[in-house]
Amino acid sequence: MPELTLDYRHCGRMRPLYVKHYEIEAIAAYARQQLVGNDDDAIALDTLCQIDRLRVNGIDFTLEISTACEVHDEEGNFVFGICEYDPSLPDTAMLCVSPVGEKLSPLLALSTLAHELGHVVFDAPGWIADGSRGPDLFETQEPSGHRAYRTMTPDVEHLAKSPVQSALSYDEYFAELRANEFMGSLLVPRRRLTEVVEEVAPQYDVSLHWEPSLNPEIPSAQPYLTSEGEDGYFAMDSLKRTLASRFGVNPRFIQVRLERYGLCRSQGRY
Repeated sequence: MPELTLDYRHCGRMRPLYVKHYEIEAIAAYARQQLVGNDDDAIALDTLCQIDRLRVNGIDFTLEISTACEVHDEEGNFVFGICEYDPSLPDTAMLCVSPVGEKLSPLLALSTLAHELGHVVFDAPGWIADGSRGPDLFETQEPSGHRAYRTMTPDVEHLAKSPVQSALSYDEYFAELRANEFMGSLLVPRRRLTEVVEEVAPQYDVSLHWEPSLNPEIPSAQPYLTSEGEDGYFAMDSLKRTLASRFGVNPRFIQVRLERYGLCRSQGRY
């Protein structure tokens, strides 16, 4: 069964320490390398479901994944998925995604699992470290006698590129940003997307150009797409649909990744 080994900059409490988005990209890319081949476009839900162990920053733990039963919040409302850790089950994180059906499409199930896997990678090590230390001297215990750690994907808005900061604490906000960036980079990685675009764009009269990168943290050459003529919009739309089919996502997901990687621009070049 697949086991992921990952490392990133972290503090003494095993929390991410100023991990930037390009670093999350690299972490997701390395995780992907441990799951599928370099020339694979789509990553299947079943492939992610087979992950059963992780070693993150030297912390080894088991991951139990379930997609068999509907997931609900504390009030009994249907949610897409959760990631949780209970210190009474040491060294084990749990990830549950509601089954594919009328309430959850295959793509949303895949996106939810990838998003919550981001929480496993970036949040579970800190939860486990906390659980192993026990409560602080002045910490208020829950009625059950132990603490439980949980993240939740309640709906499709939660998988948006940027969560609503006002609705979350500082730590929660950045945890969601990390999980969403991990999700996008895992399912549609920069390198492979650029390779596929370079392969198929000429079929739609879309041109791929390269220019010096303005960001010192990304490759020295930055690609971008242009489509000329009256049919430019429709050509680009057709390209996105082809890319979506190749990567097993929808065109909107592709659009976000194209913008994220600088391949599509809202002003000037399309």
